[in-house]
Formats: sequence, structure tokens, C-alpha cells
Amino acid sequence: MAGQRKLMALVAAGAFMLAPVAASAQDWPDGDIDLIIPSGPGGGFDVYGRVLARAMEETLDVNVLAQNVSGGGGMRGATEAFQAAPDGQTFAVFNVPGIIEPVIQGEDVAYDIEQIDWLGAMAFNQYVVVVAADSPYETIEDLRAAGETISFTGYGSSGIAANRIICAETGLDCQIITGYPSNNEALLGVVRGDAVASVPPISTAAAFNTDGDLRAILLVTNTGIDAFPEAQNAEEAGYPALASLGLIRAFGLPPGVPDDTRAAFQEVFDTALQAQSVADWVAETGNAYDPMDGAALSELIASQTALLTQYADVLAAE
Repeated sequence: MAGQRKLMALVAAGAFMLAPVAASAQDWPDGDIDLIIPSGPGGGFDVYGRVLARAMEETLDVNVLAQNVSGGGGMRGATEAFQAAPDGQTFAVFNVPGIIEPVIQGEDVAYDIEQIDWLGAMAFNQYVVVVAADSPYETIEDLRAAGETISFTGYGSSGIAANRIICAETGLDCQIITGYPSNNEALLGVVRGDAVASVPPISTAAAFNTDGDLRAILLVTNTGIDAFPEAQNAEEAGYPALASLGLIRAFGLPPGVPDDTRAAFQEVFDTALQAQSVADWVAETGNAYDPMDGAALSELIASQTALLTQYADVLAAE
């Protein structure tokens, strides 16, 4: 995709304009660094975390060791990371929005999202509303105009939550059919007529759609996407708040890391984001890569939290 090629060129050219890693905090790192991953081996968080860990090791004299801490939709990993010693020896990938939803539902959690020291993110996996290529529907407004319940195939807690919010925000009366073992199976369900539509990640839909079996009718982003040039984005369709929806590969430190250690850690982290090894991995795999700094990540998480809070009752529905 042209957008991805442009991003790769920027990465290769050193778009972050960082100086090489130089002197860091005198006593950091003090041995190997632990990276907490909030899922089991092989999943998306695990893959992104290990790619970043290897890139960080290129500028460090120690190992960055992945520690898989699964359970609770990312809550166990978030809790362990949040409660880690603030010495720069532990950081984490955080499941966002997985760690937001329990908070807005009033659950008693042992972490504070506002106190996590966000370093930045590797990817923001946003969604797209798709129908079968031969569907009579071309826009969200077409679905609304149908005046009937619209069936969706759904997969995964985050994807189904996004589906519910999209339906609520756009005023659609939706029925979500669950039980599919993967996003690809949910998309196959749309192609064979199990349901009218589905809400997969954009990257998944693009990879699935090599034979043109799907039509995108809404990009849940604030930009266009090369893979689906005909689809309106959220702002064009009149639903700009939806652009904050998505699965974020977010990295952060526990609160309270000393300033000099934190600065040294941030420098290594930022350099890893622009590493050639990361650029090569993205080119080889086609995985989403939307690097952002800590400030942009914090702003995105705040926007997503506000949207999820607005629809807390929708998310709580069975």
C-alpha cells in the first residue's frame, strides 16, 4: 500500500530525527530488562513486543526478556507492570482498550491508567465496516435507510465492543452473531451470507480481500486507506468520534521512574522504533505500523476512554 511504503521510507530515513543513543543514566540498565506482555505467546501483543525487544537489544548491552502474563483481558499484565519497581528494569505492552473497559464498568482494578508512564506505541489497529461485494449497501446511511435490524458477524471481545459502539454511534439497530474462531472466519460468514456486515481490523480485512469479496462502507479512521479507496472515513460519514476506536500496541513504564533513568529508557525505546530491523519486519509481514510518541499516545487513550465511557451501558449489554 502506498501509505505503508511512505511510512517505511520515513522510518528508513530516520523520521524521528533522533541522535544515536549516547550516554544514559550512569547506573541504567542494571542487568536484563523485563518486558511484560499481557497475553500468551504468539498473539499480536506478543509479536509486537518481541520485535521491539530485539530492536532495543541492538543498542543495549543487556537482554530484553519477554514475560508473558496473560489473563483478564490484559488486566493481569497491566497490574504486574504498574506495581513493578520504578527502576527502569521493567516495562510493558498494555492492552488498550482491554484495560480501559473494566475501569469504566466500575471494576476494582489495581492500576491507574492516568498514572502509567506512556512511552509510545507501535501500532493503532483501527476498524472497518465491510459487507459482501455484491451487497446492495454502499454506505452506513444505506444500512440506516434499510429500516431493519442489521446482522453482523463478530469476533473477539475488542472487535465486538467496537461493533456495538459503531452501531450505537451511527444509530443502527444491530444483531451481532458471535462464535467465530477468527476474524477471517467472521469475514467468510459475510461472504457466504451469514450476516450483512462485519467490523474487522482494517489490516485483517485488507489481507482477506485479495479476491475482492468484500466492500468497505466505513473506515473507522480519520484518513483514507489505500486498500479501500471507495470507503468514507469516519469524519466524512459524520461520525468523527469513532476514529479513536482501535486496538493500540501501547508501551509504558510504571509510575515513578527517576527522570534520568526514564530519559535514558525513552531514548533507547525511540531509537528501537526507527530501527532498520523493525522496518524490515513491517515490510516482510505487512503488519500495521503506526508509531507514535508518548504525548500522542496519551491523547489517543484519553479520547478512546471518553468514547468508551459514553457507551459504557452499551458495552455492558450481553
